[in-house]
Formats: sequence, structure tokens, C-alpha cells
Amino acid sequence: KGDTLIARSVDVSEKELFSKAQALREALQRPNQDPTPAARVMYDLLIAPIAADLEALAPETLVFSLDGVLRYLPMAALYDGNRYLVERYRVVGINEAVDATVEDKGRQVWRLAGLGLTRGIGTFSALPAVREELDGVLGGARPLLPGEVWFDQAFDANRVKLTQGGGFQVVHIASHFMFRPGNESNSFLLLGDGDQLTLQRVRTAGYSFKGVDLVALSACDTAVGGGRDANGREVEGFATLVQRQGAASVLATLWAVADRSTALLMRAFYQARAGDAAGTKGKADALRSAQQQDLIKYIQKY
Repeated sequence: KGDTLIARSVDVSEKELFSKAQALREALQRPNQDPTPAARVMYDLLIAPIAADLEALAPETLVFSLDGVLRYLPMAALYDGNRYLVERYRVVGINEAVDATVEDKGRQVWRLAGLGLTRGIGTFSALPAVREELDGVLGGARPLLPGEVWFDQAFDANRVKLTQGGGFQVVHIASHFMFRPGNESNSFLLLGDGDQLTLQRVRTAGYSFKGVDLVALSACDTAVGGGRDANGREVEGFATLVQRQGAASVLATLWAVADRSTALLMRAFYQARAGDAAGTKGKADALRSAQQQDLIKYIQKY
């Protein structure tokens, strides 16, 4: 504990690591497939060698700095034969833009800017649950959070800029995000007016996230990976870029996700944090709580 530094190594080839990581990704993306065998393989490879150390140290949070193909995996989904990793610990990822000593410093009052795409544009499908997702957080007689929301044509590049410096601690974007290996001009956020906001534009055109506690990319249609040589930098690219420009943290998906279930997960996330009367629950706690929810109950209720 304290300043304890422990090193462990595992003998595995790059080819084998890629194959096992890809097997877990594929299993997690298929609703009718049990992901636990593949998740157990990756647990045995990555966590089992330090399991005794973790038991001795008894941490509440695991912070991962991932490289290569491991960037494509949700560490929370690793499985020890009885429980997923997220059932035992808060699971957080950091990148080169984040100080390794950073921690969630507790409760910050959130005001949310919601930006949503609901209609289909070109080859990108409509996202009908997006309106329900954002209205479920900001609408009704008792909204979970205060804030404002803009849909479709009102969700343009200028509106994204205006949310910054507008007193919003959360910028929640429910749209398609296309991750593509290569330079910053190949990965983009699809805006509600059909425009494509590339990483290059975010970096060079005056987009600042200073003062934003969380940028949430929800209901994203992500296309990650570039074959066996892919190193995951396109996944980390957006989070790194946004955090370099001021955002404290980023929440995003690693692959195409279902519109409906994502809306329910995000509602559970905000509800977990908003329902923390003691004011001690941070982002990692709220996400962990949402990930462990039985979303069937939410489907029945809402």
C-alpha cells in the first residue's frame, strides 16, 4: 500500500494476445453468445497473475493504462469464473493526457448540455431512442439533472462550440461516432445537420472543453480496428484530444451499441449519481452502479 510498486510479467506473443482479445470483443458484441469463457481467458492472462497482490492491497479502484490491442477491450468485462471485474472494483482507464495520480475528487454539481441525433443521415441509421434518452435525463416534472438539449438540425458545429463556456459541466452527445485508423481527419462525430466533425477540426478550430467534468459519447456507432496491426490509437484519440483541451473525463463506447439499451444505461448512470444524497459518489461509482443494473427492470418501467 502507499508507495508499493509491484511488477509482474506474462509470456504471451503478440499474435496470441490479438487472437484472444478479438475473441472477447466478438463474444461481447453478440447478444446470443455467452462472453464469460473468452472473458475468463483474458482475466487469466491479465489479472490472475496479480490477483494475490490485489487481495493483499484491497484497492477499491483499478486504473488501467492500456496499449495496443488491449485498448479495444472493456476491462470491466473480464471474468474470474464467478464475477466480472466491475463487480469487484471501480474500473477506470487513463491515457497520456491524464496524470496517473488523478482521482475523482468527489461531487461536482452537474448541469448538462444534451446534443442528440435522432434521424437517419445517409448510411447512418436513425437513433429513435436518443430523444427518450435525453428527455429522460432533462425532461419531465423531476429531471435528473438541470440543463438544455438540442436535437438534429439544432445540433450543429456552432452549437457544440457554444456548449463550451456555457456553464455546462457535462456535454452529452448521442449520435454516431466513426473511429477509423489513420490520421485525425478520418475519425469524426456525425452532427445533427449531417456535418462531420473530425478530430482534426476539434483540435484546430477552437473547440475547448475547459471546465467540463465529463464528455459522454452515447449511442455511438463506432468502427474500430484496422486488422492485426491495429494499435487502438484511434480509440484513445478522441479522449486524449478532448482531455488535452480541458475535459476532466470522457465516457465512450468501443463498438456499435444498441440504441435502446444505451439509453437505459445512460439513464441509470445519471440516476445513480443524481440519487447520491450523501454527495460522495463520483463518475466511476455511478458508472459501476449502472453497469450492474438489471436493465430489464428499466425496460419494464420505462
